[in-house]
Amino acid sequence: MPTSQNLISYLIALYPRKDKAIGALLRALPLNPTTRQVLGLTYGEQLAYLQKLWDFNQKHQRLEHSDASSLYAGQKTAGLLRRFNQLPCTLATRKARADLLSGRDLESSRILILGDDDLLSVELSKRGFKQVAVADCDPVLLDRIRRETADCPTPPRIILADFHKLDQLEEVADVVILDPPYSAEGATAFLNLAISLAAPQATMYMMVNPNVLGAAYQELNAKAVQSGFRLTARREGFNAYPIGGIPSIIMRLAWWHYMRLPLRKTVGRELCFFSDCFEFVRG
Repeated sequence: MPTSQNLISYLIALYPRKDKAIGALLRALPLNPTTRQVLGLTYGEQLAYLQKLWDFNQKHQRLEHSDASSLYAGQKTAGLLRRFNQLPCTLATRKARADLLSGRDLESSRILILGDDDLLSVELSKRGFKQVAVADCDPVLLDRIRRETADCPTPPRIILADFHKLDQLEEVADVVILDPPYSAEGATAFLNLAISLAAPQATMYMMVNPNVLGAAYQELNAKAVQSGFRLTARREGFNAYPIGGIPSIIMRLAWWHYMRLPLRKTVGRELCFFSDCFEFVRG
């Protein structure tokens, strides 16, 4: 008689199979892009991702939550069904991202943030940057940014945009910061937009977890290089994102299934996702 772990392994293996009816049914479930991306990886890629995720959580057992998380409080129990797949980073991460721009001129630096559920535009505006633009597809989030920056001397320029349509934006940026969705399609759309709006000598900061993207990361990196960028720095484990609700349950079950970690080792502790910061310079 098959064990529960064997049954789960069987179903996971069927997920990417286009020649199996069960695979099609599994792919029809309303899962978010990150979950779909992970399920589409090979077994070895999934195991490597989960091991690094466990190692990161062992190292960072207590995290400072982001105040942006209150924006999605009503979605905690439906974390897999969030419309825009938002997952705000910690306050420490937000400040560390802003610190990347330390030394840049507050008046003249043209900064573009693509996707900002982390409220980085708020942090930069409060630090005095005068030319911050933020583009996102979520009007509720953009309203939050307007309120948070209403008292700033120069609030950010706010743009409601679909990142799959490159003709919507007319910005030219010296710094582009993107934290794309964890799907090959979503990350590619973000990167294409960043490349099209970056100035000839621009710096681009891309926040991604290569283990989740699998082969798609190499394609993103190649696309950036072909567009005149060179990778100048990689900051591993730079970004932390607290996880609750259904996603945290799935994470615990994944560790139990793939790594045979007893559930008692993960129950009752805060969990987080992480990503690296890749710095590219053009020219």
